[in-house]
Amino acid sequence: MRKSVTKRLLTLALAVVMIASLAIPAYAAESKTITILQTSDLHGMVNPFDYASNKENSTSLAHAAAIIREEREKDPDLLLIDTGDTTQANYIQEFLADEPNPIIDAMNYLDYDAWTLGNHEFNFGFNYVTKEIKEFEGVTLGGNFYKDGKRWIDAYHIFEVDGVKVAVFGIDAPHIPQWEKSDPTHYDNMTFTTPMEETGRILDELEGKADVIIGSVHYGLEGEYGVEGMEAVAEKYGDRIDALFIGHAHSKVEETIGGIPVLEPGSNAQYVGKVTLTLTEKDGGWEVEKAEGVLLDCAEATPDPDFTARYKELHEKSLALASKEVGTVGKTFLDPIEFLPGIPVAIIEDNPITDLVNKVQMEKADADVSLAALFDSTSNLQEGPFLHRDSVKIYKYDNTLYGVKITGAQLKAIMERQAGGFFNQYQPGDVTISFRPDVRMYNYDEFAGVNYEIDISKPEGSRIQNVTYKGSPLSDTEELVLALNNYRYGGLVSAGLISESDVVYEGGAVRDMITEYVAALDGPLMPECDNNWKIVGADLDDPQKDLIYEMVRSGELAVPASEDGRTPNVAALNGPALRAEGVLPALDAEPAPDPEPAPAPDETEAPPVQEQTGPAESNEGNEKPATDSNVPTVPAGGTTYTVKSGDCLWSIAQQFYGTGREWNLIYQANKNVVKNANELQIGMVLVIPAK
Repeated sequence: MRKSVTKRLLTLALAVVMIASLAIPAYAAESKTITILQTSDLHGMVNPFDYASNKENSTSLAHAAAIIREEREKDPDLLLIDTGDTTQANYIQEFLADEPNPIIDAMNYLDYDAWTLGNHEFNFGFNYVTKEIKEFEGVTLGGNFYKDGKRWIDAYHIFEVDGVKVAVFGIDAPHIPQWEKSDPTHYDNMTFTTPMEETGRILDELEGKADVIIGSVHYGLEGEYGVEGMEAVAEKYGDRIDALFIGHAHSKVEETIGGIPVLEPGSNAQYVGKVTLTLTEKDGGWEVEKAEGVLLDCAEATPDPDFTARYKELHEKSLALASKEVGTVGKTFLDPIEFLPGIPVAIIEDNPITDLVNKVQMEKADADVSLAALFDSTSNLQEGPFLHRDSVKIYKYDNTLYGVKITGAQLKAIMERQAGGFFNQYQPGDVTISFRPDVRMYNYDEFAGVNYEIDISKPEGSRIQNVTYKGSPLSDTEELVLALNNYRYGGLVSAGLISESDVVYEGGAVRDMITEYVAALDGPLMPECDNNWKIVGADLDDPQKDLIYEMVRSGELAVPASEDGRTPNVAALNGPALRAEGVLPALDAEPAPDPEPAPAPDETEAPPVQEQTGPAESNEGNEKPATDSNVPTVPAGGTTYTVKSGDCLWSIAQQFYGTGREWNLIYQANKNVVKNANELQIGMVLVIPAK
């Protein structure tokens, strides 16, 4: 009895609870959205104009400003960060002493919240770095800068965004002591930890302090000089970071790595990186449920008119300085500028542009030999006035000049590293010389003062051949003075190829030396090239080389560039490979047979179709009708074509179909007369079927 009553009471209580639950709505966790925007590697591109090339630029901070304004209308509480390399290039360095620095003023105008320093911020002296930090109204970050064992500036900052604690940490590329080795005062003799090491340290410090953790790092995915890049960092620490914004490599990165979005927005404000975080409330805090990253294309935006109006005077001053006449160029230096579209001439053969830089360096440093890189594949000097911008065009960086004592053995080792290692190894059938995709052009040097060959048939490390100095083979013990810029100096010292104790000359900016050299000439600057080096070991004489070149020039075939677009011509065009892919007509080892004599015409049959070089027409009035032995039957809608000198199936297809890739249609329709797809006979009549 007692059990029955108890059971009835429990049943009644349960019913009451169920009814009550229907009347009271279920509790739903609160949700919030946070937006973070990023720019990186602006390199002075405030206004949409490239002052070195004297051209409007399709992207700029003015374009980014329009995107930032639009995104702020959607989310007024968004965070805006920059990941460094801001105050160098595009003439912005000419205004370093202005108060404030114009690009820092632009960042303040756009209300940036955080700025991670880049390596190029340290190009001009530590006093400028500290000046810019004071002028910037947001938070400046650099967690891996250490002075006397302590961090120099903040490693991170925790922002309060709509009640959510968002930590942004900043780290720079660790190789500044190498790149600025020529003058350690530029970075105040600080020491630098690696991004991997410092990220782990910062995350430990942030444990339990923030709801969201964002990385703002001036370092690329792949890393450099044996130091792990941000891809490895994301894979290791992705479970402790919610998003990574990176820079330095000038790459377009829009990926998910280690479970988190990783963005890099190119350079010169090509893109604005955007991460959207969706958070839900949990245990009195906030937890990221979803993180989405995307790059917003600045080329699709219209420059913000208020922004461009504010920085109109900066544009006018930069343009006036760039347009200042320095001297005269007597003849265009490079013509053409490309061997083929996508293959710069000045990389695969000696050229007067690089020779000019080497000549100036050797004279200034009183050196025996010199090395210099072509920073921009479009570098050229046109006949006419030599303007201030021309020095910037052919030497875009603010590098300074060094002279260092070396031996012949050291020079050969440097040449292997800086020249021999740039090229891909030649493979049979290659018709072009190509570049390694992982080596930038600014790390490929051409040498003056010695004669040499680069044998690309050999493996890396053994390509520099027949090095001569003053007409004789270069002895390993020969003592020389090498002229080079401070960046290369730092890299070669770090590699153990030259010694700091052997420096015999320290000078100013190479670019300014070029300007001064031209200004001091009595007459016009003329192109001079001593052709002291050449590439050997590559037989580029595939039977269809000319056809391949024609395809590249017509746009039917492209010379591949690196995935990030920063290195051109990263794979050789290869005849056998293109034939295997069906891009080229097959080669036939057997020679085409002599044509059989035409039989006598049969007067009882109707005359065959007249051979054509265009649309089919009547044969009426033709005194010598073609015979059915050399004119195939024309299908409906088609026509015929008589082969002329210089024709090939590709060019004929290009003429009739608008693309050479349809050559196989013509070949299949004419197999009875075309025995070898690569050997057409003048006067041969081909059927051109309708496509």
